[in-house]
Amino acid sequence: MGGKRKKIENEEMEGDNGSKNSNKKMKEKSVILPSFIKNKEKRSAVHAKLKHQKKLEKRKKLKTRDATKKRALELGEEPPPKQIPRTIENTREADETVCMPDDEELFAGNDADEFRSILKRDCTRQILITTYRFHSTGPAFISELLSMIANAHYCKRGTYDLKKIVEYASKKEFVSIIVVHTNRREPDAPLVIGLPDGPTAHFKLLSLVLRRDIKNHGNPTSHKPELVLKNFMNRLGIVLGGCVLFSIF
Repeated sequence: MGGKRKKIENEEMEGDNGSKNSNKKMKEKSVILPSFIKNKEKRSAVHAKLKHQKKLEKRKKLKTRDATKKRALELGEEPPPKQIPRTIENTREADETVCMPDDEELFAGNDADEFRSILKRDCTRQILITTYRFHSTGPAFISELLSMIANAHYCKRGTYDLKKIVEYASKKEFVSIIVVHTNRREPDAPLVIGLPDGPTAHFKLLSLVLRRDIKNHGNPTSHKPELVLKNFMNRLGIVLGGCVLFSIF
């Protein structure tokens, strides 16, 4: 008898859970997403209705928050603290490799590296641009670089080895060499070589859109481009952004 009672109780519990799950499923089915509606007019109407409901809920929350704040001020109490939105910046985990602005060791290293004259703007930056392959014609990307980088000069690769081009650029007091690598006549990876002692940086181009491919594009001016070097905070980022890219622009 005890076993039968347990079975009956278990069946009743399962029936209650099943009814709860079925109620949840019915509620989920009652809310139809607009993306599942094939009729365009019906879909737009449902979308507008859901958007209006969200707007009303948001307005209701704002009114409740303002009323709570006003009531607290009338009673002489402190209002509830303002909620700070979650962003990538304030939720990022602490990184030991990030360099702080008051790092004396970092600035001492910058004064001693090979780019100290460039960082202090003691020299006129001359940039040499060439191609990776022999007898390669300059793609449209090179013309974009020439119009964007001040004091940039294009050198036809011809049959010269890259080592000879580096020696020539060092004698002519060029600061950097940009070697544009092409794949099926499309630029995919520029190589930036700092002269005379490095460093060398290899970049990858993805989803490149040239000026000629932009509809109703404008013409470049003589203004210097602005570099956005946000979050270049570790040592590699400082060398890459503050030395390699800054030496070009």
